[in-house]
Amino acid sequence: MQTKGLIALLAAAILVAGTAIALSVGGNRNVVDAGSGEVALAGLTGKIGDVAALKISGAGGPVTLQRQGQGWTIAEKGGFGADPAKIRQVLLGFAELTLVEPKTRSAASYDRLDVEDPGKEGGHSKLVEIDDAAGGKLGELIVGKRRPDRLGSGADGLYIRRPGDPQSWLALGSVELPAQTKDWLDKRIVSIAPSRISAVTLTHEDGSTLVVKRDKEDAKFAVEAAPADSKLKGDAVIAEPAGVLDGLELSDVRPAAEVEFPSSGLSRAEWATFDGLTVIGETFDKDGTSWLRLKASGSEKAADEAAAINAKAASWAYAIFAYKSNAMKTKLADLAEAPKGS
Repeated sequence: MQTKGLIALLAAAILVAGTAIALSVGGNRNVVDAGSGEVALAGLTGKIGDVAALKISGAGGPVTLQRQGQGWTIAEKGGFGADPAKIRQVLLGFAELTLVEPKTRSAASYDRLDVEDPGKEGGHSKLVEIDDAAGGKLGELIVGKRRPDRLGSGADGLYIRRPGDPQSWLALGSVELPAQTKDWLDKRIVSIAPSRISAVTLTHEDGSTLVVKRDKEDAKFAVEAAPADSKLKGDAVIAEPAGVLDGLELSDVRPAAEVEFPSSGLSRAEWATFDGLTVIGETFDKDGTSWLRLKASGSEKAADEAAAINAKAASWAYAIFAYKSNAMKTKLADLAEAPKGS
């Protein structure tokens, strides 16, 4: 077990010992509650690498995360990739959960801790199932309220209950389950540094175009064919369209077949790099969401990069953040300084 796990177990042991001493001195009980100090999911200890599926139902669900080769996918998102670091963090958190204090056994009081049976109307609990490749259960818990620093000294607490067991518990450990299915997504789409961009051509819904370009990597971007008398804003503003692909992330995703891009009214951007890569993006807004589709082409050493982008993006429509889609819609008027006195 990692250092973090050893520290968590040590803290739990100290806390349990302290509880036992306090109860003994007070004359209320002579022994620690049965189960205190145990790991909540003994079957998961040392078996993180064997986990093949993580299933979550109840509030915010369902979410079905499945291991595929070296990565993870989300069934409810058409098999799109999940964030592997987030999944590992959650699994480690569950593996390190340690029972500290028994709480209510009364079903009428479960909702105070959010450990009611998952799926109950108005409930907030989640049922977490952790399976191996053969479908065997490595762990199963009803997860309730998270209590940051509930146990003092920065130690977080989590209310839990085992399915079929009336006993609820306060456990030592930190597990942060994303609130929504989309929060599990691997949000990275593409990342092309602005320093590589030689030109950006923006074609707007009305058919007008704006081109910003430069001749070498250390040069500033300039607006092509700008009126001689136009006074433009600063260099950083002019360069904004070139930065759209820098760390481009999604806020949601759908299979491409589920998002109908209109035949007209699209905003289109074409980015060209100094080393032969061309990326074309088309975006439109629907119900307050900006949707994007991408395709790429490349010559010589950029050919493999273009193929990788197409392999990743061809089957998907991405919901992106407004500041990125707005940069793709930049017009000359957006770059012009406002007249004095306006």
